[in-house]
Amino acid sequence: MSDSTRSQTLIGVVMYLVAAFLFAFNGSTAKLIMAAGLPPERLTELRNAGALVVLVIVVAIIRPQGFRVARSEWRFLVAYGVIAFTVVQFLYFLTISRLPLGVGTLLAFLAPVIVALWNRWVRKVVVSSTIWLALALTLIGLALVTQIWQGLSLDLVGFLAGLGTACGLALYWMLGEAGQRQRDALSLTMWGFVFSSLAWSILQPWWGYPWSVLTQPADPLLPGTPSLPVWVLMTWGIVMGTVVPFLLVLGALRRLGAQRAGIVGTSEPIWAAVIAVFTLGEAISPIQAVGGLVVIAGIVLAETARGVNGSQNEPESPRTHVGPAVSSRN
Repeated sequence: MSDSTRSQTLIGVVMYLVAAFLFAFNGSTAKLIMAAGLPPERLTELRNAGALVVLVIVVAIIRPQGFRVARSEWRFLVAYGVIAFTVVQFLYFLTISRLPLGVGTLLAFLAPVIVALWNRWVRKVVVSSTIWLALALTLIGLALVTQIWQGLSLDLVGFLAGLGTACGLALYWMLGEAGQRQRDALSLTMWGFVFSSLAWSILQPWWGYPWSVLTQPADPLLPGTPSLPVWVLMTWGIVMGTVVPFLLVLGALRRLGAQRAGIVGTSEPIWAAVIAVFTLGEAISPIQAVGGLVVIAGIVLAETARGVNGSQNEPESPRTHVGPAVSSRN
């Protein structure tokens, strides 16, 4: 592996680690918003519309050519927006509204396994034994971090939503990797939110939006701190919980590929556990600490494996599966 490849890999890993931290922190704020009375679908709808406004302004200022779309791209952009920014977000919020945050996150991060299985059995890509071992380590570590066996009562809707989140997240990673062969990450994210917002406007018309909830105080984010209005938490969620981490994920996908980036993404529950120490006053138990080390070991193993760099050694993904803009591949 050349020095430039190592540098790009390191940048990709750091980008996804930061994104995972922001996603984990946003999971905590989202639970506070839903506890204040905003349903998961309305939370997703407003976050996506807000992210769209921010991205349209940014693209107009620094990359106006991003508004141009080739005829061959439309089907892909519609699929990408609906899957990545509508289905995945809604199913995740639905999952954590019915299941403990750790359990919901663990279900969502079955996605790297789905990516590996897709590569092996559908794309016929050889998945190295090192990657399978890394996946096993991260899943075992996640189970320890979330302590999934403690106080778990099965909510069927939440469980199915969690599995759906994993499938959607895997597809988001693969679509995001493929989409950057056609356009830059900034405009790709903007168009994703365009079609996501259109979809939500049809499913949940704005004239029925519970705007009054936004002025309600949410539970304190940190012990001993004053309560914040829901709109403040929502603003944070739009900018730092949506726009910034989604752009970071696309940058990581371009450098690592969907398979390896997905494994780095499993660091999110570790961040969630650390954040809970400060926001909820929870303590990290020894078994959670061990689980965190196991997840880190899995990530390091995946990122140091030879011959599995998604962007360089994985074959082109056939675009015909999703539309003309997607080649054989968030």
